[in-house]
Amino acid sequence: MKNGQPGLANFLIAPPTMVAKHSNGEWGSISGGQLATQSFLNANPLRAYSKNNWSNSTTENTIYNLGFDLKPIDGLVLSAQGIMNRYEYKGKSYTALQDEVNNFNTGAPIPGTGVYTNQMSMDWRSRQRMQYLATAEYSKTIGDHDFKILAGTSYEDMRYQALGGSRKNFPTDGLIDMNGGSTAGPDISNNGGFEDNKLLSYFGRINYSFANKYLFEANMRADASSSFHKDNRWGYFPSFSAGWRLDQEDFLQDVSWIQNLKVRGSWGELGNINNVGYYDYFQTYAIFPAYSFNDKAVTGTKESKPANRGLTWETVTMSNFGLDATFFQGKLGIVADYYIKETKDILLAYNTPYEVGLERNPSQNIGAVSNKGFELTLTHDNKIGDFKYQVAVNMTTNKNKVANLGESQDMISNGGDKIRYILREGQAIGSYFGYVTDGLYSQAEIDAGQYYNFGRKPNAGDIKYVPQRKGVEYGSDITGEDRAIIGSDVPTFTYGINLNLEYKDFFLSVFGQGISGASVGFESEQVSAFFLNSAPREYHLGRWNMANQDPNALYPRIYGGASADNYNQNFSDFQLFDADYFRIKTITFGYALPKTFANRIKLGGAKVFLSGENLFTIRQDKKMKDFDPESSSGRGLGALGVKSIALGLNVNF
Repeated sequence: MKNGQPGLANFLIAPPTMVAKHSNGEWGSISGGQLATQSFLNANPLRAYSKNNWSNSTTENTIYNLGFDLKPIDGLVLSAQGIMNRYEYKGKSYTALQDEVNNFNTGAPIPGTGVYTNQMSMDWRSRQRMQYLATAEYSKTIGDHDFKILAGTSYEDMRYQALGGSRKNFPTDGLIDMNGGSTAGPDISNNGGFEDNKLLSYFGRINYSFANKYLFEANMRADASSSFHKDNRWGYFPSFSAGWRLDQEDFLQDVSWIQNLKVRGSWGELGNINNVGYYDYFQTYAIFPAYSFNDKAVTGTKESKPANRGLTWETVTMSNFGLDATFFQGKLGIVADYYIKETKDILLAYNTPYEVGLERNPSQNIGAVSNKGFELTLTHDNKIGDFKYQVAVNMTTNKNKVANLGESQDMISNGGDKIRYILREGQAIGSYFGYVTDGLYSQAEIDAGQYYNFGRKPNAGDIKYVPQRKGVEYGSDITGEDRAIIGSDVPTFTYGINLNLEYKDFFLSVFGQGISGASVGFESEQVSAFFLNSAPREYHLGRWNMANQDPNALYPRIYGGASADNYNQNFSDFQLFDADYFRIKTITFGYALPKTFANRIKLGGAKVFLSGENLFTIRQDKKMKDFDPESSSGRGLGALGVKSIALGLNVNF
């Protein structure tokens, strides 16, 4: 790819009042009648696109799959399968020199607006996963008794390697060979990486059914991972389930409107290693380049993370009680479940005092989380003449909480530059940790001394932070101890709908989904006006000002991008937005060629369709009306979302 690649951040930072290119052919340096800031000048999307940068890359994904089934005797099936999945990436890029932008008024170059050092980089990454699976399954029926027994083993071997390098200060931007760059030590860099992980499993399953009414299943598996020390490598996980098909009982045979009715229950355990690093049970060290030896700075090593040979599997325990039913010749279907999911021995970085001197906190199996909820799916199918339709509605509730953190205190983690999360016993996963607010200060409150300091004395229109400590008097300082849980990014209720309509050869399908009970937190350019001189958002028009002294204004008073004042940028519920929504995710309308006509022109079938994604959204938030409610918390560079419309043709021969 040639030329520069302006990103979304370029368009967010460069204001609409900035001149992209002047009448004399030089790049724009004026914004709103004044000399633009350095941030504006470097963000100019048109100038970014004009760069002589280039990049090219190749990606290869290869999958080999080989397997076989053998049936040596009646009822016995021996199966084996081998899969190799190989991924390889090769990339090469170049950053070219670029002249400084000239001041339109004086003609003088503006410092800090050029690219002063060119650089070429190469990157290679490879990931290979080998998987082997072997099973033996035996089935037998004796009268009303059906038996099925399965035993098997699997093995996975994953290896990742990476290598990269770069050189700077090429004599010209026309070179494509890295050897053309400078050989001076500061101009050369390289990096690499290696990971190796293995997983061995043995498993077995027994199924029993009596008269197709009473169902039972038992599972047992043993898993060993190289992520743990050899003394704790194995985990053992049983599970059981049972079902009762009431529709097969004699007392329901005369009930014509019931086609299927089954109650079921299950309990089981599974192991989880997603939170475990490949080498967490090893003592790790970090490069420390500023060690003084003989009055010279030399490279050394320091303890990074202490070993923990006692690490073991996280255990997920699931209990489930459900109902499956079909009524009225298939016109109404119901699937209902109540579940309890408890995860224990969660691997977390244990809080340690700074005085210990560790770069990274040690990992331990100390956490426990509980999830409880209800799931319901309703379906309705029907046909009226040439018109067929199917409607499916689903909904899920979920209540989660941190059940145990061992002896560790609250665990606060970064969700960005300002956003903070907290793990606290008894509270939900995904809890935001910030300051509680109560609107904006009025001038009367400031004059009456009814305010709290936060780094400085607030002004009218500033956010009113509310202390959470007891007995805090006016004039006192807001501190980190005044933070509280102010929301969560995990929804408590999710729901969806599927609608499929057919009339003769026309069809329409609609899929919608929504959530409730979640918030999204934004910071930096997405929420703070003129942050790093970025362009303001539309919702900033609702700000507090002398003409709009509303204590509940959408946004506090603005100090401008050149100001270092960050009083209103402290993470609080003012930066949280309601993420509840309902959205038509996909909608497709089409026409299928009649089969008789398709056969006449030697086609197996043909369809023409028009589809759209994310075209309609109902959002609960009334403050910032243009963000995508499915976006994740952060600076919001992808928070505007994407809508798409496609016209397609599907032909089968």
